[in-house]
Amino acid sequence: GTKSAAAGGFTTIACMPNTRPTIDSAIIVEGVIKQAEITGVVNVKVIGSLSKGLEGKELSEIGDMIQAGAVAISDDGGDSLYNTQLIRTGFEYTDMFDKVIISHAEDMYMVRDTYMHEGAVSAMLGIKGRPCVAEDIAASRDILLAEYTNAALHIAHVSSKRTVELIREAKKRGVKVTAEATPHHLTLTDENLKTFDTVFKVNPPLRSAEHVEALLEGLKDGTIDAIATDHAPHAFEEKDVEFRYAPSGFAGLETAVGVVLTKLYHTKKFTLNEIIEKLTINPAKILNIEAGTLEVGSKADLTILDTEFEWTVDSNKFYTKGKASPFNGKKLKGKVVATIVGGNFVMKAGEVLI
Repeated sequence: GTKSAAAGGFTTIACMPNTRPTIDSAIIVEGVIKQAEITGVVNVKVIGSLSKGLEGKELSEIGDMIQAGAVAISDDGGDSLYNTQLIRTGFEYTDMFDKVIISHAEDMYMVRDTYMHEGAVSAMLGIKGRPCVAEDIAASRDILLAEYTNAALHIAHVSSKRTVELIREAKKRGVKVTAEATPHHLTLTDENLKTFDTVFKVNPPLRSAEHVEALLEGLKDGTIDAIATDHAPHAFEEKDVEFRYAPSGFAGLETAVGVVLTKLYHTKKFTLNEIIEKLTINPAKILNIEAGTLEVGSKADLTILDTEFEWTVDSNKFYTKGKASPFNGKKLKGKVVATIVGGNFVMKAGEVLI
């Protein structure tokens, strides 16, 4: 995983808690940090779970995990979205430690047994759709709870047009809410699923063009603060099944910069400075970590880009164990040519050196 990050140009990554075992106690946080120090190629930050086992029934050891080094709290991948009181209590805890709760905003009741964006394409394919209103409802609830508790909320992988509007409205009211979008939600649509290729199956799903346009507008005006990979690799045999049975997600670390430069920078939709801000400075601010800056005295974590370099994605050469990528075989313009962590080269010309 950290080799994949280095290959993609990321000097610091944050791992989500939906692992086995769940990151829901201080000892597991400490264990992940220690293992990353021993074997990791880049800096690894840990996000602890909001509820034990991601079951949404009982709060995890939030204070202990934060003191052990957790930089944020999230139940992304769990069922805490059912339990509004638990989320409220979680906000009250994280606010005491000046940390953020990261929300996977979806009403889980509305998205059970659904497999792609609900719309014209899903109807044509005969696939039960995942309605965008499920995201809107959950995002609205989380924003209201953050506003009520005056705590910090970060909404992960925003995909819905209305959710962008809700975040924009909340920021105007002074709610402490931030948000991110992924390279794939910014550049792909549900039209890609006409092939039934499971590589395009993600959660939240790829949506229609009007949602993509809203995401780009939100990214441009600052409503969406950051671009995050939502890196979620799966084994080949897991993805190579009937569409409805395939897990959601794919490897995102090694293509993120190339996709963003190709689709956002070279199309003149965003300046290079805007893209760098969304990939470095703002994520560091959201997690309140020392990163994303070139100020004198800061740690020498650097990424060197060749914005004109043209290349074709070959997922078989990925360092990540999960090779599935919707961008496999695609020609991109712009690539990371070197990654430096703590003043030391960890990747040069696509080759991880450690």
